[in-house]
Amino acid sequence: MSTKNLARTILEAGRTSAGTWGRREDNRVERAKTRQALAAVRDAADADEVLLPVAKKWNRFLDDKLGAPERWLASHVGRPWDKVRSELFARFDTRTLAGRHIVHDHMLRWVAERPHAHPSCTPRFVVDRHGILRHAPPHPLAQNRN
Repeated sequence: MSTKNLARTILEAGRTSAGTWGRREDNRVERAKTRQALAAVRDAADADEVLLPVAKKWNRFLDDKLGAPERWLASHVGRPWDKVRSELFARFDTRTLAGRHIVHDHMLRWVAERPHAHPSCTPRFVVDRHGILRHAPPHPLAQNRN
């Protein structure tokens, strides 16, 4: 569900599916161990000293919807990066944890303002020598996979 507040829309994604599948597998094993322990003492007269396995606590891994901020940046391709960057900070409130996360951990990392030295860094957008925001050229390894 989208909202008029783009920063809020991005953070309303929910949980990651990878964490869900891992929890399901672990819960299946825990339930089987509990059933075995209860079956062993089903007919026992004194079940007070039976110890059931304790379920471990899981962290909840969240997911961000990042299509909306990427489309927002793509809609500003061809404009001066300084103006786009100032609009970015005006649009997202970086005083909040959510706004700071989206801007600094995602959107600014997608834009290469100068040639990147690290080979694993593959930006989605680049700033050309005239200061204009452009789409990044396709990564050479991505072209060889076809």
